[in-house]
Amino acid sequence: MKIQKHRPLQAACKKNGRADNIRCLFAAVFVAAVIFLVFPAHSEPLPEIEEIKTLYQNGQYNEVVAALGDSGDWDGAQSLYLGLSHLRMGNTMKAIEAWQSYVRLEQGSEGGRKISQYLSILLQKEAERLAKERVEQEKSFTAELDPKAVAVYPFANKGTASYAPLSRGLAAMIITDLSQVKGLTVVERIQIQAILDELKLAKSGIVNEESAPRVGKLVGAAKFTTGSFLDLEAEKIRLDATVTQTESGKRLSAMDSSGELASFYTIQKALVFKLLCSLGYCPESLDNPTRLAVEKIHTKNLKAFRHFSDGLVAFDQQHYRDARRGFILALEEDPDFDLARKALLDTPLVSLDAAGIISGAEAIDQGGAFHFPLEPLVASVPVYRLPIPVAPDIFQQPTTPPAAGNPPTVGVTVEVNFP
Repeated sequence: MKIQKHRPLQAACKKNGRADNIRCLFAAVFVAAVIFLVFPAHSEPLPEIEEIKTLYQNGQYNEVVAALGDSGDWDGAQSLYLGLSHLRMGNTMKAIEAWQSYVRLEQGSEGGRKISQYLSILLQKEAERLAKERVEQEKSFTAELDPKAVAVYPFANKGTASYAPLSRGLAAMIITDLSQVKGLTVVERIQIQAILDELKLAKSGIVNEESAPRVGKLVGAAKFTTGSFLDLEAEKIRLDATVTQTESGKRLSAMDSSGELASFYTIQKALVFKLLCSLGYCPESLDNPTRLAVEKIHTKNLKAFRHFSDGLVAFDQQHYRDARRGFILALEEDPDFDLARKALLDTPLVSLDAAGIISGAEAIDQGGAFHFPLEPLVASVPVYRLPIPVAPDIFQQPTTPPAAGNPPTVGVTVEVNFP
C-alpha cells in the first residue's frame, strides 16, 4: 500500500486547476483563522521584576510607570513598585489603583495586610482632598449626578447621648447591604464623612433639609437617604427612612421599621429591604445570591454593635489606636462580626505621611514585612477591599483595656428624617 506523503497546502494548490485553487484559497483562510484563534498574537510581555526594581532604585519612576502601563495585568511585585512609583510622583489615585491590585493578589499575606492599611490612610487623605476641592469650587461645580448612585448619610441621634456613635454604625451597615446589589452605586462612607467634615456638619451629626441635597450634589449621587434615632420607650427601637431626589429635593418615599431593641438586627434588615424596594430593587427582583448577601446579619450582639460604632467614630477622627480598640472589643463580643473584622485589618496603629508609607512599603520587598500578632479571633480574616499599610516598627498589638461595666440598657428609637 502506497502512503502519500503530506504536502504543504501551497505546494498542493499549485498543482491543481483553477477551481481547486479557489478551494485551496478558502482552505488557507480557514487554516489561518484557526491558527489565530488557537495561538492568538500575544502582546509584548511586561518587563521582569528585576528590571523594574533597577529602574525604581535609580529614581526612574516615570520609566517604571511607562514600562508597566495601565493594563492592570500586573503581578504582586509589579503592583507594589508601580504604586510606589506613582506615590513618589504624587499620583495618589494611581498609587491606590495599583495597590488595590496588590492587595487582591496578596490577600492574607503580611504584605497584603500592610498595604491594605496604607490604602486606608491614602483613601482617607484623598477623600479629604477631594472634599476640600469640591467645596471650594462648589459654585462652579457642575458634575453630572449619577442616576444609579445613592448616598446614605449618618443617622442623627436625637435621644440618649451615649448612643450617638450608632449613627455611623447604622449607616455603615446599610451601605454594606445596599452595595450587594449590582445595579446600585453606593457612595463610600469615608467620602460622605469627608464632605460633612469639610462643611462643618460632622459635629452636629445632623444633615438637614438645606444641607442634604448639597452633600448629595458634592458626592455626585442622584438620590440620598438620611435619618435620626430617638429614645422613645425602654427596650424598643424604631427606624424611619426617606429616599429623596438630590436635584429637586423631592421626597420619593418614606418607610419605617420598629420592634424590640434586642432584635435591632432584624429591624435594620427590614428597613434595608424597604429602602431597596423604594430604589427599584424589591426582594423578589433580586437573584438568590444577592438576596442572601443582603439578608446576612452583621451581628446580633448589641454591645458588639456599639463597640464597632465607637471604632468608626475614632477612625473618622484618625485616632487609629482607639479605632482598633473599638473593633477588637466588638470582635471579642462577637467573633463572627465581619464588618468589625475587616475594619480592624484596615486600620493602622498610627497615621503616616507619604514618606512614612513609602518607607514601609519598600521594606516589604526587602524582607521587612511586619509581624501581625493578632489574636486567633482575627488570624484567618480576609483582607478588606480598601485596606491601609503601616511602617514596620509600629506593628505591635495594642493592649486591650479591661471591659467596663455593662452600660445601662436604653430603649432607642431610630427615626430617619429626610428632607
